[in-house]
Amino acid sequence: MLKKEIVQKFEIPGTIEEIKQITSGNIHKTYVAIYNENGEKKKYLIQQINNYVFKNPYDVMNNIEGITKHLQNELVKSGDIQHKVLKVVKTIDNENMIVYKNEDNTEEFYRAYNFIDNAISYDTAESPEIVKTAGKAFGNFQKLLNDYPIETLAETIVDFHHTKNRYKAFERDVERDDANRVQFIKKEIEFIVKRKDFCNIIVNKLEKNEIPYRVTHNDTKVNNVMINKQTGDFLAVVDLDTVMPGSGLYDYGDGVRSAASNAAEDEIDLNKVYIKDEFFEAYTEGYLSELAPYMNEEEVKLMGASIKLIALELGIRFLVDYINGDKYFKCDYEEHNLDRARNQLKLVEDIENKMDYMNSYIFECYKKYC
Repeated sequence: MLKKEIVQKFEIPGTIEEIKQITSGNIHKTYVAIYNENGEKKKYLIQQINNYVFKNPYDVMNNIEGITKHLQNELVKSGDIQHKVLKVVKTIDNENMIVYKNEDNTEEFYRAYNFIDNAISYDTAESPEIVKTAGKAFGNFQKLLNDYPIETLAETIVDFHHTKNRYKAFERDVERDDANRVQFIKKEIEFIVKRKDFCNIIVNKLEKNEIPYRVTHNDTKVNNVMINKQTGDFLAVVDLDTVMPGSGLYDYGDGVRSAASNAAEDEIDLNKVYIKDEFFEAYTEGYLSELAPYMNEEEVKLMGASIKLIALELGIRFLVDYINGDKYFKCDYEEHNLDRARNQLKLVEDIENKMDYMNSYIFECYKKYC
């Protein structure tokens, strides 16, 4: 259980009444601390940062503190009182996190946020309305950070969406064949090799300054959007650990891929694996309703391709982990990663077959909101 002495190091008024652990979430240990402030109960989120996944918690927290302050200032400037922002609660020493040393001298890292009330999040995309709201939330997130000084952001996971390097790692690991599994996946390898040049499509545009770097969230799943219980509008975007410089296309592509896929990432019946058109349209509509005026035409031309690219990238990552003996992703059975890879590659095929339709719809939306 979280020690009270840690919580008391945060600059939170009132007295602690209760600390409860939240069991959802796979990365950090999360707690809700309930305080009594002059007879009023107030809640705060306390998290122990997983410094195995995030090797430099200082970079993570400096990124988060910077962008959340910017987001809050933008809401205040526009008079927006409908939407919320995660706020970093400072320590009594005016730091953005606590570094706690255990008896064995190992370090633990803790942070605190305000608790966003009157909100709900969905683990799955249950309806086009929810998907549209998620698209709108992430479009708004990028819009409000459009003029943020990107050079001040650290890269918290190096080369996270650098598909050129992902492909090079794939080639290297196929050659090594450490787990002696390449013999079983010739078809999947051939599928990826045929799309080698496509892996470069966004990275090359960024390197040539043909599309802009943006502040990207990099985990644009529906469950990272808090939705107002009464109005159904988004309240806030959360889970900001992977915020860093990148292309907004990565966020859009992964948002559609995760929200609009008809099946879970490890569905083995590939007939069930495809993009639901209605959900693709909903996410695109929501996203462009916020961001369209801030995008250039080269970005818009690549939006459809970005959905395919993210599915291909994830397929490569799953397959590479299978080749290497399942060292990165948690697996429930021996061929779990292989099933995940096949799932994503089937999604790539479906997106390729729908590319003309997708591009047409994207341009219609862009013109509507631009």
